[in-house]
Amino acid sequence: MNLHLSDLKKCFGFDGKTSVDQTGRVLVVDGHDVVGYRVVDQLAYVDYPLIRVGVRNTDDFQVKRWEENEYIIEKVTFDWVDESTYDIALEDVKTVFVTTPTKPANWDVHFPKFLDACHRAKVKKIVKLSFYHSIQSRIENPRQCFGSQEYTAEPGYGIPTVPFVKKHALCDGDLILRKEFDATIIFATHLMSNVFRYGFQRQGLMKDHEFYGASQGKHVNYVSPNDVADIAIKAFFDEIHTREAHNVLGPFPLMDKEVAALLSESLHTAITYVEKPLDFFDKNTAALENIKASGMEEDFPHGDFKRVMNRSPQSFREYLKDTYRMSPVERKVLGAFHPMKLDELKVTREEETKEEIEVADDAEGIEVTAEGAVEKEVESSTEQVGTTQMAQ
Repeated sequence: MNLHLSDLKKCFGFDGKTSVDQTGRVLVVDGHDVVGYRVVDQLAYVDYPLIRVGVRNTDDFQVKRWEENEYIIEKVTFDWVDESTYDIALEDVKTVFVTTPTKPANWDVHFPKFLDACHRAKVKKIVKLSFYHSIQSRIENPRQCFGSQEYTAEPGYGIPTVPFVKKHALCDGDLILRKEFDATIIFATHLMSNVFRYGFQRQGLMKDHEFYGASQGKHVNYVSPNDVADIAIKAFFDEIHTREAHNVLGPFPLMDKEVAALLSESLHTAITYVEKPLDFFDKNTAALENIKASGMEEDFPHGDFKRVMNRSPQSFREYLKDTYRMSPVERKVLGAFHPMKLDELKVTREEETKEEIEVADDAEGIEVTAEGAVEKEVESSTEQVGTTQMAQ
């Protein structure tokens, strides 16, 4: 256990008091989110002493296993709509992690005011989770030119008609323009946890044993929220780079029917992938499904994760097995199929995480087919994308 904890700290670059002095108090905004939850959980696990979680209702945010931590995880009220909550949440904070809020819908309108509050609080570092297709915001000011002919002409970049993409592009641009912050932006693809996170998916899985999408048989790049959280924590303790961007992708693309096969394997229940018309989804989800159906994710580069974290990104199967790290909303869905015992999961988590840290650089990927979820080796390809240094 001590060796495992030591290895984990080394993986994150956590160097005890030196890292605490450098990173200071960490505010995790929207700590109930699947990624924010994991960030807080890992910080608590390595006994980081200065953790603050911002949530809309602190009474609704109770995590029993964190109560056993040596240090108190402070909970504060944070509401994107109520800008009066910003200053209190940011008091004595040096590092901020901003995840991907689902509410309110117009959180991007409030983001510049939040950055103003960070400036008043003398925040040093901001790590922001963004979406891979919003990546173009690194080279322009989206609030000035979003939707212009020059902006949309660049091949391979985001789709400006997707609200989710646009919101992140605008906020990424806001952060890049603020030179007073050390900023890291994490451009991640579709989270694997979305199969449990969205209400229509949870209901479909638990009630009808169905997984819904509109990807039209195209391959989709899904990334583990565990990987996103880990690279975010790595950025907290990075004392070298001040303005960086990481592309965080899954190890290989999958068809949604292959995801259904993996869910069947994990849940011990036959899960059927059902192709739905776009009007089945809300506007934003339908637009994201259109991105999947475009096929643009079938030949993605490998991204930065392996180089930064010195291990391969998790496969979908590995994400489903790593149940100890799952947020309450994910656990609720899994619990509907086979109840979980915390003690058993903790042992699994310690063994599997240690194994991941020790994975060699030449580890091969594993792909899963729908027919019986059979594993096959995936040919490794040259990693095409490195960390992009943001404009100073």
